[in-house]
Amino acid sequence: MGLELIVMTSLVLLWMAKTTSAGLNVSLAKEGCQAWCGGIRIPYPFGIGANCYINAMYSVECRRDKLYLTLLTGIKLEVLNMSVDSFAQFNGFAQVNNPILSRSCPGGNGSSDVVHGNTIVDLTGSPFTFSERSNVFISVGCNNHASVTNLVDRTTAQCISICDGSPDRDNSCFGINCCQTTPPGNLSYHLRVFNVNLSRIETYNQSGGVHEPCMYAFLVDKDWFRYNLTDPFAIRGMDHVPAMLEWNLFTMEPSQLGIPKYGGGSCGKELYEPSSNIHGVYCFCYSGYEGNPYLPYGCRGTFILGSSLLYFKVHL
Repeated sequence: MGLELIVMTSLVLLWMAKTTSAGLNVSLAKEGCQAWCGGIRIPYPFGIGANCYINAMYSVECRRDKLYLTLLTGIKLEVLNMSVDSFAQFNGFAQVNNPILSRSCPGGNGSSDVVHGNTIVDLTGSPFTFSERSNVFISVGCNNHASVTNLVDRTTAQCISICDGSPDRDNSCFGINCCQTTPPGNLSYHLRVFNVNLSRIETYNQSGGVHEPCMYAFLVDKDWFRYNLTDPFAIRGMDHVPAMLEWNLFTMEPSQLGIPKYGGGSCGKELYEPSSNIHGVYCFCYSGYEGNPYLPYGCRGTFILGSSLLYFKVHL
């Protein structure tokens, strides 16, 4: 009579779903502070009221269910989206409404010296910069010469569009009725304030081209432009388009945040603006964790529980 012993091992894994800010509707705001304005989240270090933001540069306003950045220059920018996620070079981001510049449009008698729209949005003295990698500078129109100048280091980017009377248009903007260029700016001189110039490269001819006297220019979120405007002339009648801003904790130290050391996230320091030797603080959640790293224990993640069960089968 033989003895057979069979050992079977089963590992049971219990995967606990990610405890995300979206899944459990966890607030990204400081405790006791307004967490939403309309459909826009308000993540700390931003907030409404002196006890809800980290300092005055991160103060926001909620008016008629619309969220606004309140810049020290007096300009208010409507916020379309805001995130504490590491977006580019350890920066968070904010998507805002940015003005469109137009020239020679009906209503201004078609005169070349009539300009509509705010030509300058100044982010000086704020923690925000225009994202060079996520925005694109666009000019729409016939025989346009458009330029955008970084007013900090005076670098300029420009593009030219020629005329085409074809009704078939797309948003490729490679020089036919529409052109594009990368906005000026670099790690040493971030784009905080710029000026736009629009001019004709030749006399406009109503018998040719797209029969469009207007010239348009704007800095825009390139993904929004790509996926939302199949025809660049759809910006007729629009005053603003979405643009991307980057931010971090300007001129601060990690110790000022009071973030304890824990497994979910961490804060660091980087040279934010080399030309001015200005440092900034960025925080992030580790892989597998989500939430707001700027709050104590604000990053939440996944856990795996395991157990082993042994089964014996004996034959005599």
